[in-house]
Amino acid sequence: MLTVSEENLINNCINNFLKNNKSVDVANLKLKIWDYAKLLSNNGELNEDNINEILNDLSILEQDISFERDWALNKIVDTDLCAKCGTCSVVCPNDLVNFQERPYISEDCLRKGNGMCMEVCPRTITGSYDVRNRLDSFEEYHYAKSDIKGQSGGVITKLLQCLLDDGEIDGAIVIGANEWKPVSMIVTSSEGLFNNNTSKSKYAISSLQAVRKAGEMGLEKIAVVGLPCQVAGLRNIQYHKYISKHGAERGKNGKPAKIPKIEYVLGLFCTEKFEYSELVDKVNSLDISMDDVSKCDVKGKNFIISTEDEDYPISLSEINASPGCLMCRDFDAELADISFGDKGSPDGFSTIIVRTEKGRIIEKYFDLHDDVKLDEIEFMRNFKRKRFNKEVSRRKDNGEFNSYFYIWQHGGVGSAQNNKVYIRFRTTIGGYYAPETLMKISEVAKKFNAKIKLTSREEIEIQDVDLCDVENLVAEFEDDDIMINGTEGPLFRSIMACPGQQYCNLGLIDTNELASEIERDYAEKPANYKFKLGITGCPNRCLAVTTTDFGINGIKIPKTADNCNGCGRCQDVCKVDAIEVRGDTSITNYGICVGCGKCVKACPNDAKKVKFEGYSIFIGGKGGRETIVGRQLNVKTKQEVYDTLEAVFEIYNELSIKPQKERLAHTIKRVGDLYFFNRVEEYKSKLKK
Repeated sequence: MLTVSEENLINNCINNFLKNNKSVDVANLKLKIWDYAKLLSNNGELNEDNINEILNDLSILEQDISFERDWALNKIVDTDLCAKCGTCSVVCPNDLVNFQERPYISEDCLRKGNGMCMEVCPRTITGSYDVRNRLDSFEEYHYAKSDIKGQSGGVITKLLQCLLDDGEIDGAIVIGANEWKPVSMIVTSSEGLFNNNTSKSKYAISSLQAVRKAGEMGLEKIAVVGLPCQVAGLRNIQYHKYISKHGAERGKNGKPAKIPKIEYVLGLFCTEKFEYSELVDKVNSLDISMDDVSKCDVKGKNFIISTEDEDYPISLSEINASPGCLMCRDFDAELADISFGDKGSPDGFSTIIVRTEKGRIIEKYFDLHDDVKLDEIEFMRNFKRKRFNKEVSRRKDNGEFNSYFYIWQHGGVGSAQNNKVYIRFRTTIGGYYAPETLMKISEVAKKFNAKIKLTSREEIEIQDVDLCDVENLVAEFEDDDIMINGTEGPLFRSIMACPGQQYCNLGLIDTNELASEIERDYAEKPANYKFKLGITGCPNRCLAVTTTDFGINGIKIPKTADNCNGCGRCQDVCKVDAIEVRGDTSITNYGICVGCGKCVKACPNDAKKVKFEGYSIFIGGKGGRETIVGRQLNVKTKQEVYDTLEAVFEIYNELSIKPQKERLAHTIKRVGDLYFFNRVEEYKSKLKK
């Protein structure tokens, strides 16, 4: 990214050059100069002599830029899948990724690009399912306008002004322009919003390199305005450690790229974007210059180029969109905190979609109206979906590469061997499936020539599915109650529960009721790593509740009443030999008793009473590579179970490190039992107040 002083330097040099070169194509000259100048700036070599050297020998612009280096993202760029969002250029710790109408690396990479640049690319993985869970996303539709003159009501500019003035952010990353060439810029004061042509919509390719520059400048909190593809990339950066299962990549200096906290992600409605050179050609064909252009807009099927005196409509069919846009189906930046556009709102207003709790801050600064025309937004969404599906089919028919980045929109889809995937359904409460559901799953599996597997956690998987069939297979279940979603990843997994007292003679608690209430509050709730919960109705523990993150079973501890006659029936039914009859009474060894309650039920003389009845909880158990038995805690009421679960879950997420590596058992071991459980009890005490 260029600083303001560097921009002024380039403009001064170009203006001096043009005094003696009247016939030069100014727009194309500036396009090339600006991109090359960024390379010089990154290398600390941008000065007046270098700029003048380029201007005096324009052939320099054709040198030193190689797209042939071995880079993992070449398979995305070279096959026109690249969204040209610029996310990859933000995260490289060695600053190797540059952007000139397309991303490329300026020198050989030791990892050959198998690092963060690839992992945050929204065309290798969207991470959208995991992100939505962490954002707890929703949709609220409004429209508003501001007192600032700008395209679609100037709402974004006004919002950024308020956030800067109130100290909510230290800077904003916006798209400015030089000759309508989009430039990623940092604005640190509200005055800067009005000095860099930031309030007008640009339809050409832009990068996010200013995000990186903001970190290097020492800014701590920023807001970023971006297109849907850029929003997806920014979210991948924010949640990289969860999506890619490790921390930030470190460079040769042992440090990751310095990126500030992205406090607000503001998304723009977008149908498509264009190569800057394509726009220059269209402007030239109208016998006007880029200097004359005052506004660009999309209206219906036309792209409108406006001067102060006239509007020039050009059919969108006559302008080639950036090829990667054909593989985008996100019209309204669905992963943003707030999305903005003009579809659905009156002229002069901005449509506003609040998507997260953080996004509600806009309510502080604007009078919001609610009668948004949702059909206009849905029409554009459908347009992009149809275009996306058409491009997917075209690629399949022509045997062209497709990264299938979009299958991660569905949380229950996972990759398997030989370019196959599996579709996993979240366990139903108690593991009970309606016959119709099983028939439907069987029919769909047969239709797609796939297999069915029952997992160890009572889940059903359709396996051996071709990548190209995922979307169609998932669509088969759109109208069904069964959930294809987050049984994978760092979140609260499917709850396992035995039949309990509703169906089993041994059950002491209603496992299905308990599971349903926990599922309501915790299903797919984000965690540092997978968090498993199991419930059994009695201490027989038909499920492995002692070796799961949070296990629950019902218990009933007996005591002997005075009317015991020593008949010995309780001793007969005790499976663990915890009861001994002495004379005319029975004695319970509480060091052995597991609390199954069989003796209470079996006593013919009603002489076995209940000493303690409730729930036994096991915290921090683990199976898999190593087996760890959880710490046991007995509580009396369901409310105590809920409070303990909330406390354990929240304290775990607070204290845990190494996302997707450190389970609850390892967090407890690292911080110590005493400290962890003291924190849990402190949390529970606050809940009771």
